Amino acid sequence: MARKWGELAYARDLNDDTALHLLALNQNTLSFSSHCSELQDPININPGLKQHVMFQLVNFLWKRILSHKDRSEAISIISEPSQLLFDAAKVGNFGFLSELISAHPSLIWEADNEGQSIIHTAVSHRHASIFNLVHEIGSNKDIIVAYLLEEKGPSFFHQKKKNNTILHLAAKLAPQGQLERVSGAALQMCLELIWFEEVKKIIRPSVINMKNSDGLTAQELFTMEHKGLRKDAEDWMKRTAEFSMIVSTVIATGVFAAAVNIPGGINDETNKPNYLDRTSFLVFAISDVFAFISSAAATLTFLSILMSRYAEYDFLKSLPVRLITGLIMLFISITCMMVAFCSAFFITYDAGSRVGPSLFSVLACVPLLLYVFFQYRLWIDILYSTFYCRNLFRPSMRMIYLLDR
Repeated sequence: MARKWGELAYARDLNDDTALHLLALNQNTLSFSSHCSELQDPININPGLKQHVMFQLVNFLWKRILSHKDRSEAISIISEPSQLLFDAAKVGNFGFLSELISAHPSLIWEADNEGQSIIHTAVSHRHASIFNLVHEIGSNKDIIVAYLLEEKGPSFFHQKKKNNTILHLAAKLAPQGQLERVSGAALQMCLELIWFEEVKKIIRPSVINMKNSDGLTAQELFTMEHKGLRKDAEDWMKRTAEFSMIVSTVIATGVFAAAVNIPGGINDETNKPNYLDRTSFLVFAISDVFAFISSAAATLTFLSILMSRYAEYDFLKSLPVRLITGLIMLFISITCMMVAFCSAFFITYDAGSRVGPSLFSVLACVPLLLYVFFQYRLWIDILYSTFYCRNLFRPSMRMIYLLDR
């Protein structure tokens, strides 16, 4: 339809929106860009090509606008009734922005009504894929900032009225939807600190301690904005450590008692365990020792969390690493405890058929499976916020893909 009637590229609906305005808000379909060659007529849409065709549609509509209108008219079309570049940046529509900026790279110079660039918007709404545009423009980042500072005053690098730098934007509390991407206030605090540190890397050192109109540096604003989250993070971390330490202490007590009162008892004549020559007894001894060591290590790890000072930057790496270490030790202790129980069961009740001991040993694995089932999400969130999310700022996808051509 757009090929036959070119004016559809900039036609508006009853809300005065163009097709591009609607596509800009579609963060699910256009989450990443494929930049495939244009399909030939006729276009046969199937589920495997859906994203491919959607990217082509965005690219085609935008190029049609550029071919029919001059630059100022094209910018006016995508800026009314709302600035679709920043609508896409707010929802994290990486693929959409990639298509538009690649076809017209000068769009990276555009600023919204508050004087903020796409990068500023990405920081405010915590979209790493769009923020990584700074790695592609490289030294041009400083040139863009310097140019707009000279031509437009402080409105581009500083938010109007508040005089906030981009680091001040990173210091503000993230939107609730972005915070809820991970569970637990401590992990949310970790993500906020990572964002703050990453933004700090791209600005000049002289700007880091610059104060806004309220007389606050970015670090002071971060502390003020995250005061409630830091308190919630401290309570969450303490509560998680306390409950986990109770479990690890109970396990340590149980396996210690099992080591003293070994299954099968002691031979009164030789003062040696009655079933010392059995393989199951060796398995019991080894698993019981490892269960005790790992549960004791977990208890000490959780205790160190409870005794932490809970400073802001403790949530960046120290506390999450301790927590995942404690949970791993707890998992190992539960596993070894189950193995010790099963081997002790075999030692005690292996006089006749092995069907009963084998069946009960399998059932004994149920608590371990339940632990994995109920805790795996927490493990994923900890690993994501502590380790994986740092890789989000090491871009694997390019947004501007035609500049080298």
